[in-house]
Amino acid sequence: MSVDDPKIITVTSKGQITIPSRLREQFGLEQGTKLMIVPTDYGLVLKKLDLPSVEEFQRRVEKRAERVDLSMEEVNELVHEARGSDG
Repeated sequence: MSVDDPKIITVTSKGQITIPSRLREQFGLEQGTKLMIVPTDYGLVLKKLDLPSVEEFQRRVEKRAERVDLSMEEVNELVHEARGSDG
């Protein structure tokens, strides 16, 4: 599928959309996958968020813990960093 092969979808009364199965398969979108929606001058863009696995997050925490004692605030910071959010 290319940008030359657009699909038309409908927004429901609850503001929900269904992403066609072919696109879900192509982009690895499974139940629970997080998407970010970005407004642009040209329209809306959906971006898949690749959150680290629990194991990867644990490795990140352990790596930082080897260098310094972690406060709860630092642990929270790591969580937000791993999720790609600002806080």
